[in-house]
Amino acid sequence: MNNRYSIQGDVNNRGSNILSADRTFKDILLKEAGGMIENRRVKMIQIGGPLGKCINNEEINLTIGQLEGDAMTKDIYYFSNLLCPVDYLRFITRYMIREVKHDTDRMRKLNELVEKIAQGQSTVRDLEDIKMMTAGSVDTKADELFNQVFNTVMEKYEDEIMEHIDDRKCRNGICRGLIVSQCINACPAGINIPGYVELMKRDMHKEAYALMRQENPLSFICGKVCARPCEDRCRRREIESTVGVRALQRFAASAALDGYEEDRLPSNGKSIGIIGAGPGGLTSAYYLARSGYDVTIYEAEKHVGGMLAFGVPSYRLPYEDILKEVKTIEAHGVKILTETRVGVDIEFDQIRKSHDAVLVASGCHVGNTLPGYDNPNVETAASFLRQVRLEDRKTIGKRVLVVGGGDVSMDALRTSIRLGAETASLVSLESYEEMPAGMEERVQAVEENAELLNGWGVKDLEFADEITVTLKECTRVFDDSYRFSPHYNEDNTREIKVDTVILAIGQKPDLSYLPEDINKFRGFASVDKRTYETSMEGVFAVGDASKPSIAIEAIAGGKKAASSMDRYLGGRGLYTGKTIEIPESPLKITTWDDPLTLENHLEADARKGNFREISHEYTLEEAKLEASRCMRCDRNSRRPLLLTPRR
Repeated sequence: MNNRYSIQGDVNNRGSNILSADRTFKDILLKEAGGMIENRRVKMIQIGGPLGKCINNEEINLTIGQLEGDAMTKDIYYFSNLLCPVDYLRFITRYMIREVKHDTDRMRKLNELVEKIAQGQSTVRDLEDIKMMTAGSVDTKADELFNQVFNTVMEKYEDEIMEHIDDRKCRNGICRGLIVSQCINACPAGINIPGYVELMKRDMHKEAYALMRQENPLSFICGKVCARPCEDRCRRREIESTVGVRALQRFAASAALDGYEEDRLPSNGKSIGIIGAGPGGLTSAYYLARSGYDVTIYEAEKHVGGMLAFGVPSYRLPYEDILKEVKTIEAHGVKILTETRVGVDIEFDQIRKSHDAVLVASGCHVGNTLPGYDNPNVETAASFLRQVRLEDRKTIGKRVLVVGGGDVSMDALRTSIRLGAETASLVSLESYEEMPAGMEERVQAVEENAELLNGWGVKDLEFADEITVTLKECTRVFDDSYRFSPHYNEDNTREIKVDTVILAIGQKPDLSYLPEDINKFRGFASVDKRTYETSMEGVFAVGDASKPSIAIEAIAGGKKAASSMDRYLGGRGLYTGKTIEIPESPLKITTWDDPLTLENHLEADARKGNFREISHEYTLEEAKLEASRCMRCDRNSRRPLLLTPRR
């Protein structure tokens, strides 16, 4: 049977279409709806209006006929990954009261409880009250349909709802009672970006840097290598182009670092042991030491910084810049014992007995390989980058193929060009648009004459005087639930002949030094997702030791783990310094015509054959101009959206 349906939501083609009952929602999305806007992902689909049936992306292959029985209207609505489930629950309570005119005490109470969640004022008890109020029999059909939608959303997106309650965070920045601005909300560490931008506009660089360090003690480093999730959600980007947040962070931190000093609390007599001097371990050490703890870091290598030092090439992050901020952490009394490998130079049990609490932050340094291809000319990106960075490696094959699509693969690709590779190619399963590597990395790699072979995977390697790599077409990288599940067209192949193959297909930690009492999952330490504590009391884990993460995520986790360790040891909260007042000033309306000011970069030809840093920070004039483009979204109202009282 055919019916006319209205297709709405975050799709490219909205409008009315005649559809048969056997059509799947995936097929309709791809054909009539033209896919999701801006390549967003499907999060929820609803058929039948606000009180209709709801499904998530895992059920996208269901048909209209399987759901339309309870549909009140002929509407199909596609919600993208930017949907906030709490905001949706708030919407349907208001819909019942305002549109359906079902203004009951129960509905008002539910709206009040959801509003508390949206404002960050709720507890788990409030969620339990909601579940009780939407369970059991009801008097009207409208109440029955409402309960179905309410319970479906709560069940399918419970983790995200719990984030609102436990972490006071709305991951998509919709619930305005929980966000100061979109950029702050998007930053895993929650740095007060508009605040430090305002301070640096007034030449208050040390205050700006101090404000950054309240959430991120590695702000200068992140000003060079951060993946910039904040810029993806910058509100100015919706008008024309984003504010250059990372570049401003780098400028202000650089201006403040010389002679920078901080206070700390007196020693409380308690001791913390941290395994690993990467971003997560260094961050935890900073906050714990500043809060009065005696902190010792055990680092296996002679260099500190973890993957920042071993994996990020010096043309992006010179090692001396890492040391500049590490010294500000050591200034709080943190002891860093380098060339001290746990399990070899010291046993884990000895560390545990020597300290009141221990943090495992040893990171992912072991590159994944392709089984069956053990050959000296096939190496992992982790090993390759480490040799170049720490062991002064100078050689590479004339023809290089890098396998992978992330930032590590780009680092390996561009490093091989600097070592003199005549041709450097990268093969990734993902299309150019899908690649997890940052756009900046992709563009600059192409500028350096790298070849990107998108939509291909490795089928076979044959070894002789050269390596013959057979590639197979990748027709799909992710399944309908956006889980990694590549499909291939084995009949469509191509060959490429190279001298060196570098595998950048993921990394894993080496946690062999940990006792069996500490549970692991797929090679990573299992932790409580809220406290970061492992199965062994008093032992916590963070960063790549517990799950793969980018630097800013490891930094954010490092602070949260430090807070949990402080609570575990009876502390009163981390000390992050005195309150810094953010000046208020009117926006300059003339900046509406000012485009994004980019950092200066070396020309592509000047980058080859050397590891000179490719970007140069703003001048003072450029920094002030760029800072003036900030719209100061943090000054927006955060008042709750309360219902008007009954007359």
